[in-house]
Amino acid sequence: MKTPALLMTSAAHRRRLAAAGAAAAMFALAACSSTGGDSKDAAPAGSGAPSAAAAGPKVIEATNGKVTVPAGVKRIVSVSYATGALLDLGVQPVGTSTIDESNPMELLPAQKEAAAKIEPIGSGIEINIEKVASLKPDLIVVEGATAFDWGIKKLEGIAPTLYFGVDHPVDLYNAQEKIATAVGKDAEFAKLKSDYAAKAAKIKTDYAAKLNSLKWTIASSYGGGEYLIDTSSSWVGRVLTDVGAQFSDAAKDGTEHEVTLSTEKLDALGDADIILVPRTAATGEVPADTKDLEKQPAWQQLKAVKANKVVPVTYATTDRYGTSIDLLNQIETILKAQ
Repeated sequence: MKTPALLMTSAAHRRRLAAAGAAAAMFALAACSSTGGDSKDAAPAGSGAPSAAAAGPKVIEATNGKVTVPAGVKRIVSVSYATGALLDLGVQPVGTSTIDESNPMELLPAQKEAAAKIEPIGSGIEINIEKVASLKPDLIVVEGATAFDWGIKKLEGIAPTLYFGVDHPVDLYNAQEKIATAVGKDAEFAKLKSDYAAKAAKIKTDYAAKLNSLKWTIASSYGGGEYLIDTSSSWVGRVLTDVGAQFSDAAKDGTEHEVTLSTEKLDALGDADIILVPRTAATGEVPADTKDLEKQPAWQQLKAVKANKVVPVTYATTDRYGTSIDLLNQIETILKAQ
């Protein structure tokens, strides 16, 4: 049985999924009328196209079962986190969920120009099914929280659909590997994973003394008199674990990837030497509800706050190896300053 202290409240859970975990609250795929106008010709080409090296179809194990993916798929529609996973691999979808600060994907700066050329298929709680069909995809890839209805049956009626349900941060990394196999980009994925492992190992060696002497935690808030502590199995927590970081007491137990507490219990952060807070990639700003923690008298009494060791990080909900490598670079910068 999970203890109540490790369970998120329903409201906080939905807010977390909306902004980071996987989708907007009550996110659903809805059939809408076409928005009109000509579709952008965003068919991938050149080095960005899925490899045609595969000799035949591939069977990929996904949340919606074993899916047969045709060889050499070229027109891919991606929903939610799947867009970043594909761009990491050098594959540009022909259609994507709208990419902005209200949606749960964060792209690297180098990916934004390519992403701007992808045809939007809907935003927020509505994906335009007719628009998806008009793009004539060979494959549809969805990464989203299992808590929500993604309309997979409707999408399967258009093209082979890979649905990767997300319950924990690690699910997103596992999904990226399967997506790479589906689109013939195993070598590109292997390099991403290898580059990440090499960078993490170097940081672990180069900064061993500092990593052994500092306690880290990750804090955020969605308001409502509550705040969240990300644990060692969270998005950032997994990256910190890979470099050998030590966690504050409240973040040590990775049974759940996050813990929800009342702001009256900010003293749970008291033993942290460094507190990381999220910074939105689209705006470069700490979200308002998290920034409002500064208004709490107990926050001002925290050791890390007094020492000016509250550090914003981009990709605090890192969902793939591309953003995780960037996060490693940020962690290294923080360590250099200690």
